[in-house]
Amino acid sequence: MKKIEKVLSVISGLFLVAMFVLCLLQVIFRFVLHISAPFTEEFARMSYIWMVFLMLPVLESRDEQMKVTYFLGKFPKKLQLIIYWIMSLCYVAFLALLTIGSFRLVTSSTTVTFASTPWLKTNYQYIPILIGSIASIVFVIFRALRAKEVLNHEQMEYEV
Repeated sequence: MKKIEKVLSVISGLFLVAMFVLCLLQVIFRFVLHISAPFTEEFARMSYIWMVFLMLPVLESRDEQMKVTYFLGKFPKKLQLIIYWIMSLCYVAFLALLTIGSFRLVTSSTTVTFASTPWLKTNYQYIPILIGSIASIVFVIFRALRAKEVLNHEQMEYEV
């Protein structure tokens, strides 16, 4: 799991760099060279989508996603564990729906292309959602299996 997390982190980092370079190129093309280069906007958007959805499983694996645990910490330990499991099940259900939806979009929009880059199909932007949601399901399940450890770690963070 750590290797998958590392690979996804590196790939997401590369997409972040690509997005930065593409935005910089867009500014240079538009304001310095006075050339319209719409492909930079398309690729920057694609880089952003790929970065976000490939980083989602990494955040799940590290348990670093945004969350509010104030009310969860007010319950007894046993009830915290039950609530945590229910929340994890709801999250897995949401990710399963996201997986199904992104799969449908990947397979149904294969003939639609972007206006500025006719060779780039729009279904490519749904592939990272499919990959990220499947990997996130796996990481959420692994995290839920060690729920007691996760809850104890969260409680220790607030005590410091």
